[in-house]
Amino acid sequence: MTKDFGLIIKLVISILLIMFLGDFVPENIQRAFFTVSIFLKETLVFFMPIIVFSFIFACLSSFQQRAPLLIVMILTFVVISNFACVQLGYAVGETFLPYLGYSAGNEIEKSASLLPLLDPFFIVPYPKLMSTDMALLLGTIVGLYGAFWGNAKFALVGNFLKNKIQTALTKIFIPLVPLYVIGFLFKIQHDESLIDMFAGYGPMIALVVVVQSLSVLFFFLKANMGNLRNVKLTLKDFFPTGLVALSTMSSVATLPLALEAAERNTKNKALSQAIIPATANIHHVGDSVAVPILMAAVLAINGLEPMTYATFFLFSMYYIVAKFGVASVPGGEVIILLPILQTHFGFTDSMMGLLTTLYILIDPFITVTNVLCNGALAIFMDKICGRMKTFQALEEASVAE
Repeated sequence: MTKDFGLIIKLVISILLIMFLGDFVPENIQRAFFTVSIFLKETLVFFMPIIVFSFIFACLSSFQQRAPLLIVMILTFVVISNFACVQLGYAVGETFLPYLGYSAGNEIEKSASLLPLLDPFFIVPYPKLMSTDMALLLGTIVGLYGAFWGNAKFALVGNFLKNKIQTALTKIFIPLVPLYVIGFLFKIQHDESLIDMFAGYGPMIALVVVVQSLSVLFFFLKANMGNLRNVKLTLKDFFPTGLVALSTMSSVATLPLALEAAERNTKNKALSQAIIPATANIHHVGDSVAVPILMAAVLAINGLEPMTYATFFLFSMYYIVAKFGVASVPGGEVIILLPILQTHFGFTDSMMGLLTTLYILIDPFITVTNVLCNGALAIFMDKICGRMKTFQALEEASVAE
């Protein structure tokens, strides 16, 4: 808890210090920080195809221990839900952000800098091993093969790769996230002004939280077939899970409480025991709602027109597949998107740094939404398919064990 919230505290302190004292820092020191940020970003981009392939491979192949029908149903529900929520985020951003002052026409007036643009001292010329697009495709193909035709040893290979990369991200990259962001903050402060850049972000964050809250309510209404009394009872059962999610920013940390709450609200216990762990890192309602709104706000704050729906739809396709390759670390979802945003959608280094900072700042609310909606999904699937013979057999097997 302290460790994860410490990341947010460090970011807030960094923002405030650079906002008010950044102009007094010698330019060479600012350039040094920006060089480190660019180096970390380029290193991450270099390894991103391996990260994406490994996580998607491990995620999909891990389903091989479950019934094929259950695999199809979970993946179908998850993909439809993620896609619908991403579209909701886009629609909310397009509709409400202009009323909050976020539009290309209302670009925040930036303080003109009389200094030349801040550039890094050097950029490491990493070779390109493989495009992220190809890694997404290969990971999906190999993972689905493992899910339907692989065996336990095949799945172990995926888990081995995933665990090694997860450890590297957790032990090396995540502790360096403040340093990664600081360089981009110096870049923004030097070339423009952090005060202008961050001015007015409160209403946008409030909009994200409101839409996330309404999404949670909708999921629990659907899970309880509109029965308001049951909605109240199930939300009460999941309340401790939400508190843990808020304080740890980790879906994995909430698994014991989430499983306990789901089992109390489902008739087929084995079904919820399969669904909750399986969806913890792939069903992301909180991210799906927040990321499109954050992207639209970042584009507007930089005086750029919002994505057309055709462009956003293409982004949605990348995003939905990329969700299966997200690492369980703070900011993991936005980290996996950075190469895609830069390569295909024109995001600059400063824009990506700002997007990463904003995402991590609201990560607690994102995690709460993810965890609660996963619990509601387990209840909903129990209502829909918990009495099918396939899943009755799953329950009987669980009881026998």
